[in-house]
Amino acid sequence: MSKVTIQRDICVNMVVPLTATHSFIPLPPFPPTPPPMPAAPLSLAACAIEPPVNAWWPPGGALGSHKFTTTVFHQGQTICLEGHDCGKLIPHLQVAPAPNNILTILHITFSSRKANFSAHTVKMNGSSVACMTMIAWPPTPMTYCSEPIRMPLADAPTSHLNSVEVGMTFGDWFAGAFAIAAGMVMDYVLFRMSGGTRGFGQNAGRMIARSRAGETTADLLASNFIGSVMPNWGRWAVQQGVGLLTGAVKIGATGEGSLSLGHTIGGPFLNLNGSVSVSHGSDGWTPGASATGNAGTGTGKVDQNGVSATSRDPFGRGQDSASHGWDGKDTSTHTSVGDPFHGFDNTTVNTTDGHTTVSHSHGPAPLDNPL
Repeated sequence: MSKVTIQRDICVNMVVPLTATHSFIPLPPFPPTPPPMPAAPLSLAACAIEPPVNAWWPPGGALGSHKFTTTVFHQGQTICLEGHDCGKLIPHLQVAPAPNNILTILHITFSSRKANFSAHTVKMNGSSVACMTMIAWPPTPMTYCSEPIRMPLADAPTSHLNSVEVGMTFGDWFAGAFAIAAGMVMDYVLFRMSGGTRGFGQNAGRMIARSRAGETTADLLASNFIGSVMPNWGRWAVQQGVGLLTGAVKIGATGEGSLSLGHTIGGPFLNLNGSVSVSHGSDGWTPGASATGNAGTGTGKVDQNGVSATSRDPFGRGQDSASHGWDGKDTSTHTSVGDPFHGFDNTTVNTTDGHTTVSHSHGPAPLDNPL
């Protein structure tokens, strides 16, 4: 059994003292090349403190990485679902080897603290419920961002204060553990494909030389935000292969899941993704194809079911969405998180073909409860 995680629960990197290893390239003035850090196979590595954040981390909500229930509540708050990610822009305070890391802005921008496990037999709003407690049995750790390998050593420890439990099958746990292991192997393979420690050091040297020649930080890092049109085919093949393998294992272990191939054009905040997929569930196999565009806090999607658009609040406090199905069904949904400093106030208004339903809950303010 695993406790559910709700909005206010704390998600934290359990490596003491909350540190994670990241790539390091110094800003001017350039210090001597730092010695290797024992925690990472890099010739240039940085250790950064990553603070705890709530499962509801506003930037993650604004940029669409959250997976919460909309009409199912516990203690007046919404519940994390499969694939929930606290999201981007988690602060990083570099503590070693020096505070002047040109790459810290990338580490913060692309940060992640993501659920790996779920209970497929327990559905809320049509999705499996996330399991996010590392200190539990069975352990279901979250993965946090680190380099060169993302580590499954994060936890939502305050979830133990919740009274709702969900039952995982062995297949659920095995699928999550396999996905973690496959992801770690993939990270290592991609690290080696990019030259490993030697390749990283050479890239650092080139970037330092460009900075000395007068290029600004914005110039040096712009490509990370703009992205590209054509992929690095070797990296793309590895990533797609691992995705297909983990999807197949999940289907075999739980009877549910999907297999997909896709490619994204652009960067993390402005992009277009196309994909083809096949999913398996209680109704058997279902083929699909979709095109999804993201622009900041907005998303548009076209797939075999219809067309939809979502606009999220820039402070992560809700969203508005509308969809038109190819069967003629029109749906609009307004979701509001309210003010968490005075108690989470969650409201979902759903209108389908003129019929409106309202779900509302009000949880206590975080400062007024044991958290």
